[in-house]
Amino acid sequence: MQKKDAKAIGSRLMAFLKKNIHYILMILCVIAIGVVVTVVAVLNTAKPDVDVVKPDQPNIEAPDDDKPVIVEKKFALVMPVVGGVKGRGFSDTALSFNPSLNRYDAHLAVDLMGSEGSNVLAGFEGIVTNVSNDAYYGGSVTIDYGKGYVATFQLLADVNVKTGDKVTEKSVIGKVGKFQFECLENPHVHYELRQDSKLVDPMLYIVGEDK
Repeated sequence: MQKKDAKAIGSRLMAFLKKNIHYILMILCVIAIGVVVTVVAVLNTAKPDVDVVKPDQPNIEAPDDDKPVIVEKKFALVMPVVGGVKGRGFSDTALSFNPSLNRYDAHLAVDLMGSEGSNVLAGFEGIVTNVSNDAYYGGSVTIDYGKGYVATFQLLADVNVKTGDKVTEKSVIGKVGKFQFECLENPHVHYELRQDSKLVDPMLYIVGEDK
């Protein structure tokens, strides 16, 4: 009796499956699609186990307190003649009286008065580019200060620098002398300054109480 019932149930089940096979397949497909969508959503929200490539950052070095700070030195002359004062000034337009020649003429330099034998300083750091000596002009020293500035000293005695020497603003290059050039004036140094090859007034650049 039980075998007949089981057989009957199996027959009815097979008949149901055959009759509704399309619906059953549709349900299975829907379930499968739902599973796939769920898995994809879970994978997309998971944190990827990959290295994130960051853009290159500028390599900024921390300031090194041990590195010296280089500051460009301002062009400012110290008074070249120790204890000296301005005598005959620079004049490129108006004429000034020249006692040695007893006439008025241009004076493209400045005469720095000082007692004979006083030290003469370089005035600014630079390199000696020319040294000469004769009975008329006395000792003559030319110094290239850099930045287009070149100075020439005349009427020097006891010149103690030579071409190629490096000097500082307070390097002694010689002493105040007295020679035939501008001989009717008191002892002084004839001081010329060129800026980009043009003669300019040195007093515009001399600073300090001695000016």
